Amino acid sequence: MKPKKILVPVDFSSFSEATTRYALEWARQYQAEVTLFHVIVMYEADVNEEVHLHQLELLIKSREDDALAKMEQHSNRTNNHDIPVKSVFRRNVSAANAILEYIEEDPHDLIIMNTHGKSGLKNLIYGSVTEKVVRLSPIPVLTFHTPPESLNIRRILAPVDFSDNSKKGVEIARSIAGEHKAKIDFLHTIEQQLHPSFQVIGIESIFMLNPELKQITADKLREFCPANGLDVEYHTIEGPSAPTIADFAAEHGTDLIVMATHGYTGLDHLLIGSTTERVVRMAGCPVLTVGRGEEA
Repeated sequence: MKPKKILVPVDFSSFSEATTRYALEWARQYQAEVTLFHVIVMYEADVNEEVHLHQLELLIKSREDDALAKMEQHSNRTNNHDIPVKSVFRRNVSAANAILEYIEEDPHDLIIMNTHGKSGLKNLIYGSVTEKVVRLSPIPVLTFHTPPESLNIRRILAPVDFSDNSKKGVEIARSIAGEHKAKIDFLHTIEQQLHPSFQVIGIESIFMLNPELKQITADKLREFCPANGLDVEYHTIEGPSAPTIADFAAEHGTDLIVMATHGYTGLDHLLIGSTTERVVRMAGCPVLTVGRGEEA
């Protein structure tokens, strides 16, 4: 993975400045250029009120002028001008849609953005710009709650579910591990729920019912994710995927999680949800998601 164009959505918050600094670390590592991207979010109803269009245009122009000044200050505070940086503004009723439309208009190799970590009812009602971009972006998206102070990747976690999408995550994890001389933990989680009656007789794990399952899965992991000369370990853990992945990363000092997203939309997304999006919300370290549309 050698990104040459990195897109960084900004909202001029303290989160945004820290994200930009971290993105510049990636840009220096790969000699990439950075696009700082800001969306002027409009209300859909406003656009349809013709009588107010002139006043609306003046208001939006004022917001854009203010945003332009903030963008210049933002760039000056975060960049020592050794990295090519450009600023782009877009108007849209949705920040996520604006980001997705822009990468179609001007292809980039990587999106780096923070998530404010909405949860519970707030997340259900408002959703998350970051999670929508993660779900639908055809290019890799690097997300985090708080960016690391520097780009220091020594241990990578690559969750594997043996799908074709999962292969993309494996290949990018390998690529980054090679570039940073990092170790990879390949992890498969087994979510099999035991019937309560088994617990009554003292069987609390699927591995107790099938002692060979862990070895069978380990062999399959080695076949699916060959080491190819890299420093790797293979792990099979029983438990719900997203919290198991997040807990493993915290316990093993993971610097970066690399995983694929299936890009569910509509009813599929509502009913099935996304393990990847839950990991993005829960993980304490950066998460690099590989979209459904890219070639590994």
